Amino acid sequence: MQKNILPYEIIESVRLVGFDVDNMLKKETPKFFLNYNKIAKIKEVEGLILAGKETENGVIADFIVRPGKKIDVPVHLCFGVTKEEGLQEIIPRFIIEDGAKVFALACCSFPKARNLTHKMQAEVILGKDTVFLYEERHYHGEMGGAKVFPKFRVHVGERSFFQSVFSLTKGSAGFLSIEVEAYAHAGAKVEIINKAYGRKKTDRIRIKDAVFLEGEGARGLVKLRAAASQGGDVVMVGITEANAPEATGHVDCKEIIKGEGSTARAIPIVRVVDENARITHEASVGKVNQKQLDTLMSRGLTEEEAVDMIVQGML
Repeated sequence: MQKNILPYEIIESVRLVGFDVDNMLKKETPKFFLNYNKIAKIKEVEGLILAGKETENGVIADFIVRPGKKIDVPVHLCFGVTKEEGLQEIIPRFIIEDGAKVFALACCSFPKARNLTHKMQAEVILGKDTVFLYEERHYHGEMGGAKVFPKFRVHVGERSFFQSVFSLTKGSAGFLSIEVEAYAHAGAKVEIINKAYGRKKTDRIRIKDAVFLEGEGARGLVKLRAAASQGGDVVMVGITEANAPEATGHVDCKEIIKGEGSTARAIPIVRVVDENARITHEASVGKVNQKQLDTLMSRGLTEEEAVDMIVQGML
């Protein structure tokens, strides 16, 4: 009966990207599910407030963890659309109050997208001594008709830890534009990790992650992994600024390119304004490892299958 909470196509795409669907659908699992512009299910637990207001094209939502509360199980979020075209707009606010800890697993699913736009404008606020782990996985179908624009503005309080992991590695990317802007205060730590695969000529991926180390001893990592094949186009920009003493950061960009017409660009940008701060960076763009490719093909895989396996391993 629980499988009727969301359409079959969305459930299957959640499974495809590697989430534990059975656990996600359990009655007691904390969750917020959106089916196009309708709230399909909300389940709270002690210390966690989930609230939403439906709009014409989506939802305005609050995700709040009360002070000192540690949510022991992942909170599942799902934003899905089974229509071929339309607009979905999500405006979430994540507030993790002092001393709280939570892990959120989010899936955005558009399995039939032909001319579909998804927009997200998220605000994330962490108090002091908090931990917020956020992982978002996408599936945009196979038609290349999704236009997806997630934007995050993040404030990380003193001695808090924020980690964001985004992945789009299955199916067509369509047009994807990600922007993350994170501000880390004294003693805070921020990790932004993005993984994306543009696998055909209609796939256009734009990633811009920026971490601003505003407080003494703040730390930041921007880690970008992407691949472009068969005409796909990927641009990744990783920015880190150190604006306080003893702040340290690193930008790490790596891309693989394969096939005629494919384009991959990696752009690390670092800026330091305090002589006691330090930022490092590395970036590489290269072809698929030929030895790995030959080995896999010798074991019966086609070239396309072998490339896909190598890329998935890197991602």
